[in-house]
Amino acid sequence: MFRILVEIIAKVAAMRKLTVLSFLFFSSLMTAIAQKGQVSGSLTDSTGKKSIAYATITVFQATDTSIVTYRLSDDQGRFKVPGLPMDRVLRVVITATGYEVWRKEFTLHTDSAQLDLGKVRMNIQLKELDEVLVIAERPPVVFRKDTIEFNANAFKTLPSALVEDLLRKFPGVEVDADGNITVNGRKANRMLVDSKEFFGTDPKVASRNLPANIIDKVQITDDKEQMDRNPDLPLSETGVVINLKLKKSIKKGLFGKLYGGTGTDSRYETGGILNMFRDTLQVSLLGFTNNINRTAFSIDDVMRIGGFSRMGINSMSISTDGGFSFNDINFGGMGQGISKALGAGVNANTVFKGGSTMSLQYFFGQNNNRVGQKTNIDQFFGDTTLNIFTNATGTTRDNSHRIAGSLKWIIDSLSDLTFRPSLVLTDSRSDRTQTSVSGSNFEPQLNESGNRQRAKTDGISYSQELGYSRRFKKKGRTLFANFNLNLASNDGNQYNDAENIFYKIPSTTLLNQLRNQDQVTNSGRLFISYAEPLSKVLTLNIYESVEMFKNKEAITTYDFDTQTGDYTTVNQDFTNSIDRSGIRTYTTVGLNARIKQFSITPQLSFRVLNIRNRFMKNNPIDQNFVNIFPLLVIRFRSLNLNYGMQLSEPNATDLQPVTNNTNPLYITLGNPALKPAISHNFSIGSFKYIVKSGLNYNINFNGMVQRNSIVRGRLIDENGVQTSLPVNVNGVWRATFSTSVRKQYKFSQLWKFSLGVNTYTTLSNTQLILNNRQTAVRNWNVNPGINWSFNWADKVELNQRYSPSWTKNTYEDKLYTGVSVWRHTASTEFVVRLPKHWVWESTINYVYNPQVAPGLQKSVWLWNAGVNYLFLKDDRGQVKLSVYDLLDQNTSIFRTVRENYVQDQETVILQRYFLLTFTYNIRNFGAKVGGSNRLLMF
Repeated sequence: MFRILVEIIAKVAAMRKLTVLSFLFFSSLMTAIAQKGQVSGSLTDSTGKKSIAYATITVFQATDTSIVTYRLSDDQGRFKVPGLPMDRVLRVVITATGYEVWRKEFTLHTDSAQLDLGKVRMNIQLKELDEVLVIAERPPVVFRKDTIEFNANAFKTLPSALVEDLLRKFPGVEVDADGNITVNGRKANRMLVDSKEFFGTDPKVASRNLPANIIDKVQITDDKEQMDRNPDLPLSETGVVINLKLKKSIKKGLFGKLYGGTGTDSRYETGGILNMFRDTLQVSLLGFTNNINRTAFSIDDVMRIGGFSRMGINSMSISTDGGFSFNDINFGGMGQGISKALGAGVNANTVFKGGSTMSLQYFFGQNNNRVGQKTNIDQFFGDTTLNIFTNATGTTRDNSHRIAGSLKWIIDSLSDLTFRPSLVLTDSRSDRTQTSVSGSNFEPQLNESGNRQRAKTDGISYSQELGYSRRFKKKGRTLFANFNLNLASNDGNQYNDAENIFYKIPSTTLLNQLRNQDQVTNSGRLFISYAEPLSKVLTLNIYESVEMFKNKEAITTYDFDTQTGDYTTVNQDFTNSIDRSGIRTYTTVGLNARIKQFSITPQLSFRVLNIRNRFMKNNPIDQNFVNIFPLLVIRFRSLNLNYGMQLSEPNATDLQPVTNNTNPLYITLGNPALKPAISHNFSIGSFKYIVKSGLNYNINFNGMVQRNSIVRGRLIDENGVQTSLPVNVNGVWRATFSTSVRKQYKFSQLWKFSLGVNTYTTLSNTQLILNNRQTAVRNWNVNPGINWSFNWADKVELNQRYSPSWTKNTYEDKLYTGVSVWRHTASTEFVVRLPKHWVWESTINYVYNPQVAPGLQKSVWLWNAGVNYLFLKDDRGQVKLSVYDLLDQNTSIFRTVRENYVQDQETVILQRYFLLTFTYNIRNFGAKVGGSNRLLMF
């Protein structure tokens, strides 16, 4: 262990030096700040008996009323305002809703750097706050009953800043690298613009596309809709709604961006995304193409400007390289290898009188991918080690068309109706060649195989959602009903041409088959929830769900007929079909008791599952399950405790009673007799955000015990051929512990520093069945991490992260030897927005796998860098020269431990290239230049 740490330290010496320099700089900064002055005191009403919490204490320069800094009073009315300059005339202005404004001018000196105002008594206010405040003295933040209101003009941002940059400057507001927004630890569910859901339901629609300089005020309130639909939800878990009040001069506009770039090795990218809004109409257009292994736009561009958030997301996938797909539409970057992506779409959105909305959308996406992958697997049992080395290459092409709509009808102030239909057409083509060699420490050569697979799949799916929400005049009484319909059909053909050579008992087998697979999945689900307050303390909750489903999967395998030259002979051994239909019914009744900060919610769920299985060859199997599941939720302040039970059905692949020999060396079977798995889940956790100190932490423990778990038992014959069959087992459980602590330091409006530590630990127990011998497998996974970030005036950003991970498997059966794996990752990100119009950025990622198989690279340095020049009015134009993998060392290598084997995998990926790109931001509504996850994103 010590040797590994020494090697890691040596490898990351450059990062260490940068960290030390940063630490010295930070220490100097602390010393300088310590020499600043401070104003303190406490606030009460005019009687001196009632403390005034969450008042705003703002310190201005008396000469020009520019804001120096501000703070809020705590629950006891106490406040401290540090970081004040010396020998300047300052003015402190104290504002609180319902009270008159309190002012005082003062000057701090070196020998009297602290001013204690003592107990400040505030008089009841007779006029509205805005009527008595000088415009220049508007406080940065005001609390109005259940609303927090920020004055946008009080928070300085760069000319190209976005709304999310403005939000980062607000106390208690957090915006992470992915743009997710929290306010005092609570998630922002929606963002309104002038009190209208103009940009859909996702807050990032506006936060990452609207410029900060068009905002007058930002208002934050509790999400009343969520509170109505979930009346037993505690306030700590209830989201907030952010309302952006635009300046009067901003009521319509056009924003978006156009870009094009070319680089070395024939790399290129081009595209555009435009959003036009006129009062209540919004139209979005987008198109793109590139061959640089990434999506043409960020997720936020497509979700927000492209209109996907308004349509609803049925499915979503994100790759580790930043690629993603929505609703079966690939936007590039998905999958391993080197890809070329293109797409185009249009979205229209309008708001009717009364707040009703309608959206229509069409999108086409295509992704072409070239894959190269090497895999080395070592399986251990007793004194035998089975080694399998595989080399695979291939190409894939995926096309998708999506037509969708959305209609939300605001019936009245208490009820609404939502309808979302969607139609998706897909086709996929692939051609893959794979060679494989197997051997053991006793038999160096067991088998070798060459296999070519050509596949094509065409699919069509339709889905619709119809939802009705009703809130009643009686507080807490709500009704919600939702009906979902899903219809899907997929037709796939796979051609398999393989030659397998076995050495222990010399023989050769040839395979030339066509495997046709038709899948039809249909389901309809009705869900109803009702909440009825029985008293101020008790609320009755009733949930009812009824789902009917009918699925069919037919597999027909044809052997190649040399006489006809076609696949005409049906191979009955690999042909079968399953018709699976049934009904799922869930009825849940519960009571919620809430007394101040304590609540308890016991529930009983009555669940009935009736399944009818019909096979072409096998006997029919009918499965009927009746379960009564208890559920319990207890909450006290920030502490949450949950217990529940869950029923998990086997998937269609595990049930299909037909042999899948598309990989002749790894044959899979289905088991139609599988039972659903039943899980007991327990969790306890606490989350706390302390506004005054900028500290937030969370600690969570989750436990799961499962009965009738589904695992795949394997048989390995003397030739090294594996056969896999899913079976039900007991003795599966998992325990997870995670915690994170993050502290923010905000020394002034310019200087920010944050430090975070976290850990994620999992201990699990599962069952391994190999050659009819079953044993328990104990798995440890420990993944701690530390990160810190520094920001000066949004002009200099420095972020560093380090995370080691350790995985270990131990076995109850002494036949197997325990295995452990270490992995280390570190990253440094540096962004400088100086001098004016220039942005410099650099990201270094380091990965160290000390135990990979011989011949594979242990350490990988990935250095991406770029320089941007901003020009034209409001920095609308951007020229960027970027380099990916500057050191030309990038390699995708990953080691994993599963069951009784260790797997090393190396994948062909893009390596060094340079790219010169021009981007034009229309009305400068483009993304902020530089920063996390934006190095090569336009």
